[in-house]
Amino acid sequence: MIPLLLLFPVAQVQSQVQSQGLAAPLPAPAEALARAKDWGGLADWFETVSPATRGAHYELWIQALNRSRRWERLAAVCEALQPQLEAKSGPRLATYRLYRAQALSQLGRHGDAAAAHAENGRLGYPDGFPNACAEARLAQDWTTLQTCADALLEARPGDAMGQAWKGEALARQDRLAEAEPILRAAVAKDPAIAHAWNNLGRCLNEKKAWAEACEALDRALALEPNQLEALFNRGRARFELKRYPESRDDFRAALALRPGDPVLTENLRQAERYAALPAPKRR
Repeated sequence: MIPLLLLFPVAQVQSQVQSQGLAAPLPAPAEALARAKDWGGLADWFETVSPATRGAHYELWIQALNRSRRWERLAAVCEALQPQLEAKSGPRLATYRLYRAQALSQLGRHGDAAAAHAENGRLGYPDGFPNACAEARLAQDWTTLQTCADALLEARPGDAMGQAWKGEALARQDRLAEAEPILRAAVAKDPAIAHAWNNLGRCLNEKKAWAEACEALDRALALEPNQLEALFNRGRARFELKRYPESRDDFRAALALRPGDPVLTENLRQAERYAALPAPKRR
């Protein structure tokens, strides 16, 4: 692989920025590959040419890497480009920043992707903070999720998804009393956010509002039947309501999604034991 420091001569890249896009003519082989939309072939071609040629046509290069889904190389190239292109201008929203954030996400580097998307949001990209929230949630970085949700809500006050993300971040940090009203507001505005119903159900479980928790978790599972946590949370609520066969069924379904989990196994054992007891006689 070409060393990152030799990807682009700094003077070449800065000259292109200063010329406001008046790049050199595209060489014939690259033009033919671009016209044919042979993005993999074009990405390969760029690896064979000089750093000056890559620098002169970096937008087409990173487009080819993106279209051919070469995420690791795309992330590396965009990371090398950024300081060179911003040496004089300072941070700015540009394609290489958007592509880098996307590549990090595709590589499963969700924490890094969250940071990259958040920076894009601060630079004015409308989807920067929503994307950052989605990535922080995948990374299970609840502090970052709360920070990015706050930034999203500052830009879009009352946004239902922003409230759902903030409510989840607070709930995951065991700040349940703060999370509950925010989650209620989220599902009131958009009843189709399954994870908001699940987190609301969790908050209600913790305050022993079992029946209301069941209702919230029913809504979560009607939207996404295979939410493992919602199955577990509803199993807990149903158990406390003495609805043992239904509780058993929820724990069984959750355990099928995560075989061998010791917590689920123990909860299922308890629910099965109580479900097997004779039903109380009616008077």
